[in-house]
Amino acid sequence: MNSTAKFILPVVACALGIGAASAQTYDANYGRGNGYGWGYGRDAGTGPYVGLNLGALRYNEDGLNTITPVTALVSVGLPLSPYLAIEGRAGGGLGSASSDGYGLDVRSVFAGYVRGMLPLAPGFSLYGLGGVAAVDLRRDFGIGDTHDTGFSFGVGADFAVYGGTHINIEWTRLATGNNLGYDYSVDMASIGAAWHF
Repeated sequence: MNSTAKFILPVVACALGIGAASAQTYDANYGRGNGYGWGYGRDAGTGPYVGLNLGALRYNEDGLNTITPVTALVSVGLPLSPYLAIEGRAGGGLGSASSDGYGLDVRSVFAGYVRGMLPLAPGFSLYGLGGVAAVDLRRDFGIGDTHDTGFSFGVGADFAVYGGTHINIEWTRLATGNNLGYDYSVDMASIGAAWHF
């Protein structure tokens, strides 16, 4: 396990644990005239949501420079409490990318997550993700097509900007694998927006 994973996994576990524990004390009127003022609750737009994230997928393989194709993901989520949600994502690449003559296309990304949220200030929270992702890539080197499915995790920050609109920044580990003896990992750094109903 690399140093990034050793740092991120405890953060994700902690965020998910806080979310699960807090879900037991969920108040359906949270955020509506009860003095909390966190920017949550139906009136603040934290019902079901749809979102769009745009970012750089980072393909890191031993012996190669990082390849970073632009990737877009659409998400659909359902909050179970102010601290816990379930979320599905689907997307793909917006073009190919190459580095030192090695090219890569993102054919598709699908993921399902449990999202644990930690409100820190009015309209601002940190969150952790844990779930499963499936990533299909096409390379013009080594084994051409990859179909990796496995545990995926990430961390992010969420900002309420107006009504039900939220902005987020996020990092996720999507997949790991091996290409003819060379280990690789697939991460994504992104910025996005979500609209709550």
